[in-house]
Amino acid sequence: MRNYKFRLYPTKQQEQGLQNALSASRWLYNYFISKNIHTVEDMQFALTELKEREPWLRGYHSKMLQMVIHKIHAGRKSGIALERNGHKVGKLGYASEIDYSSFTYNQSGFEIEKHGKTDLLWLSKIGYIEIRLHRLVDNIKQITILRSINRWYAIICCENIKPIFKFINPMRSIGIDVGITKFSHDSNNRVIENPLFLKKMLKPLKRASRRLSRRQKGSIRRRVARTKLQELHRRVHNKRHDFLHKTSINYARKYDIIFLERLKVLNMVKNRHLARGILDNSWSTFKRMLQYKAKSVILVLPNNTSIDCSRCNNKVPKSLAVRIHRCDRCGLMLDRDHNASLNIKQRGLKLLMGHEEVTPVEILSESVKQEQPIGQRWSVHVY
Repeated sequence: MRNYKFRLYPTKQQEQGLQNALSASRWLYNYFISKNIHTVEDMQFALTELKEREPWLRGYHSKMLQMVIHKIHAGRKSGIALERNGHKVGKLGYASEIDYSSFTYNQSGFEIEKHGKTDLLWLSKIGYIEIRLHRLVDNIKQITILRSINRWYAIICCENIKPIFKFINPMRSIGIDVGITKFSHDSNNRVIENPLFLKKMLKPLKRASRRLSRRQKGSIRRRVARTKLQELHRRVHNKRHDFLHKTSINYARKYDIIFLERLKVLNMVKNRHLARGILDNSWSTFKRMLQYKAKSVILVLPNNTSIDCSRCNNKVPKSLAVRIHRCDRCGLMLDRDHNASLNIKQRGLKLLMGHEEVTPVEILSESVKQEQPIGQRWSVHVY
């Protein structure tokens, strides 16, 4: 299954229809939360009775209303799983107009048609809406309509059937060391500078945040100020993801095997001096993009990758301020991040050539984003 996100361009009348469907879904969500009905079967039976008491619900597609029930059920299952893992979890709360931002058509109630040069998405009880298709989609199983600030998107879930396989050449491998001062430094001595998208936007973000805090709650001016702040955050998000997509697909096309450190980011961001830089770089998102684009991504332990000498394996302790690796045993002198990336690659190759169990994961012929299909992915976790 693959999800693809497309921009919608509704007219004012169509946007009102989308907003009404979103409001009806939120009303039904809050209704079932208030009734505290637990099983899916009981909620579906209650929905049938509710339609008799509330005839206006018949103006919305039945599958869309049923998916609200499954959303509640999925939320409760996630809470139970978190609670089993030791997290403190409360009950599902009521959804406000700001929090509730999507509704779903499952299996039926939608069609994609082409009228002339325009692609149109037909939704039952709403009508035709212009959609910007940047790729071909087929075997559609589900469509989720998402409202993001003042824009509408369709997230189309497709079932891809035809997998393809490609040979993985261990000689086409690379180790990548991610950082804060530099975004990455790989074992081929290629440096990618940190774009610092959040840092460059801090001044307008702080100004917009102060403006929002001064507005009276519930007022129109507060709503306008909140929208402007959200648009600034979306701009940062779009720039960052564009950079990550271009960087990850460049590595995925050049190399068959990519070695990365298995970093515990949630623990690392507890350091208040480094948290902003780590989160701005989005290491986890970069790793996730590589995992579904590249043929093989192998995670190795990060212990002493910056301390061990990549030539003689001698330990050379150094602080974060020391940016050059100088080995007093073999005389090797190079950038500390380059030395770390060489260690990452060497550890990954030892793991790959050893007797560790490596499980192939099939990926389908269509990739998730704009890039060409990449065949087979191998995923290795080192503990």
